Amino acid sequence: MVVSTRFREAGLDPLACALWSISLVAFGVIALSDNVHAELMLLCRSDPGPLFAEGLSYLHFYYSTLDLAAFAVGVTLMLVAMMTPALAGPLLHLWFRSLSRHRWRAITLFFLGYLGVWLAACVLLFVIALLLVSLTGSEPVAGAVAVLGWLIWQLSTVRSRCLARCHQRPRLSVFGMAALVDPLCFGATHGFWCVTTCWALMLIPLCLPFAHLPVMLGGAVLIAYERAGANGLGFSRVKGAIRRGLAPRSTTIRQRLAAAPANSRPRP
Repeated sequence: MVVSTRFREAGLDPLACALWSISLVAFGVIALSDNVHAELMLLCRSDPGPLFAEGLSYLHFYYSTLDLAAFAVGVTLMLVAMMTPALAGPLLHLWFRSLSRHRWRAITLFFLGYLGVWLAACVLLFVIALLLVSLTGSEPVAGAVAVLGWLIWQLSTVRSRCLARCHQRPRLSVFGMAALVDPLCFGATHGFWCVTTCWALMLIPLCLPFAHLPVMLGGAVLIAYERAGANGLGFSRVKGAIRRGLAPRSTTIRQRLAAAPANSRPRP
């Protein structure tokens, strides 16, 4: 309580500072030992021919020889580093909508559902990253293609709707089996909408293993900025801003026409 009070007195959000601290710790662990991106770099720099010659059998061989525990830990670290600062809203919802003795249990169940959806999505994202790097034959080119795809998805109205879904807060039961199921379903649902919103951004560091840390850090800042408010960076938001910018001028013109004498108004 004393620490949080001091943070508030300094004009800082204690929860945001705690989440960013967790994120930076995860970034530090990734910088020291990141086996997932190292394996991806070795695979992508190898001969890309077998990936298209053998097809799914080559991918099956890769994932069958992959250390699943190391893969899960590496992907979880990546998710913690990039997505934790954006979870302040759901965590506050769980904290204030749960009984005091069930708060940490609800948060744990939320993270289980959230990370489960993201782990499944990251398997598909790794496959897409392998295909992009193997098809282009160059990591920078694959990264450029991923950035172009992210820009197109960033400006789409579909993504704006998915981002709006990320701000929804469902009803949480406090008694019975529903008190266990609701936080788990909340985490899975929120994770699904996070995947649909951020999949293109998450693909960029997977295509650029040599520069994934700065890309991930920039992505974490962008995601946290978007989740801090309801306003996204989609095409519909930009179009709405343009309309709002034009609204005062059109209103002024209509007011002038209404206030002008009848004989001085322009005739059609």
